[in-house]
Amino acid sequence: MKRVLLSGAVLLLVTACGEQVATPREPEDASPDVVVSPNTGGPNGAPYVFNRYGDPEGFDDQRPTDYVATEFTTFGRMNWEEWSAETARGHGELSGTWCFEHDCTDDPYEVDIELSDPREVGGTEYFTAYTIRDPAGDMPDEAREAMEQADGGRLDLPPE
Repeated sequence: MKRVLLSGAVLLLVTACGEQVATPREPEDASPDVVVSPNTGGPNGAPYVFNRYGDPEGFDDQRPTDYVATEFTTFGRMNWEEWSAETARGHGELSGTWCFEHDCTDDPYEVDIELSDPREVGGTEYFTAYTIRDPAGDMPDEAREAMEQADGGRLDLPPE
C-alpha cells in the first residue's frame, strides 16, 4: 500500500513539473476572420519589410524592433512613429558590415529612418528604400559613404 501511495505521489509530482502550455488569448478587438500575427501588427493594409533578423530565409514584418534590412545594414531598438501605405518613420540604432572599422557594432549610430517606395512582390506590398538622418551628428562621413556604397539605400525584398 505504501508503495502504491508513494508511486502516486511521485507521478503527481512529475506531472506537476511538466511543461505547461497556455492557449494564447485572442485580442478583444479581433474579428474571427482576421488572423493577428505577433510580427505583423495586424492586417492594416500598410506595406511590410522583408526582415532577416533571426531567420536567414526572411519573413514579412511591420514595425520591427530589430530589422536586418540588407546583408550589410541592420537597424536595432527601433521605435516607429508612423507606418502608413506610403512611408514609415522611426528612430533607432544603425550598424552594419560597412562600419566595422568605426566600431559601430558595439556603439551603433542613433538615427532617424524613413522607409519608402512601396512595391508589390508576390501579391504583397513591401517598402523598397530607406533614408537616414543622423540628428546627433556622430556618424563620420566615411561611414555614411560606406553605407551608401554597400546598399545604396535599397531594402531587401523576398524572392519573386
